[in-house]
Amino acid sequence: MVVFTYHHVAKGSDQHYAITPEQFAGHLSFLHENGLNPISLDEFTRFMETGDLFTDNAVLITFDDGYESYYTDAFPILMSYGYPSVNFVIADRLRDAADRKRENMTTPLTRQQVKEMQGSGLAAFGSHTYSLHDEQEQNEWGELGPETAPVYREDLQRLEVEQEYRDRLYVDFSMSRVGLGEWTDHQVDTISLPYGYTSSIVSETAQQAGYRYVFTSTPGVVKSGTNPFAIPRFDVGVRDVDVTTLHQLFTKAKNEFEGEQS
Repeated sequence: MVVFTYHHVAKGSDQHYAITPEQFAGHLSFLHENGLNPISLDEFTRFMETGDLFTDNAVLITFDDGYESYYTDAFPILMSYGYPSVNFVIADRLRDAADRKRENMTTPLTRQQVKEMQGSGLAAFGSHTYSLHDEQEQNEWGELGPETAPVYREDLQRLEVEQEYRDRLYVDFSMSRVGLGEWTDHQVDTISLPYGYTSSIVSETAQQAGYRYVFTSTPGVVKSGTNPFAIPRFDVGVRDVDVTTLHQLFTKAKNEFEGEQS
């Protein structure tokens, strides 16, 4: 099985992690024409739990960041194929009020949009942290890195110590899991990691905060026995990924899987 990652599906975006609706439709057409079958998050987690998968050539379609373009541009195309997907949202950015557009960032989903898509049965939602999706200083020289890594505390003129770091992650991860669970009326036990940054502390803290599945940005095939706290994904939501690239990806994934079975 393979897991796909997308971010932003919109026309006219100059973001690296953005593709046009036409390109996204081309990806889904490729899946359809080649007998590749998107599955739901529930089916995926059942496979992770039991090793049983009742769908051949399974693909899990995921989105990171919780952008409104998922609702306006990507989801209608997914609906036309009847394909399920999951969006990992930054919980603190979900707003229903107009002020959600005041920030210098791509417009996020509203809670109302989340509920509407969830009601279709084709959209599930997981965590992409509560508010740890920016970069912060990692040292006294001002070098930037993901907020899910240890950060430099300017007020104390030092790097945060391990317990401070663990506590900061735990509070954020817990707030996102509990908050999303309340808003969606569904248990949230999946998280994808911003910038793909992971470590033993990150995965341990996610588990302590109540998550059972952690998605990374490391490319690879998901198999029976894959570590549920280090689930690999292929980032295909960039401009240079066309159907030829997808064909090469699936050929390589199939060869890898069959090589392990022989």
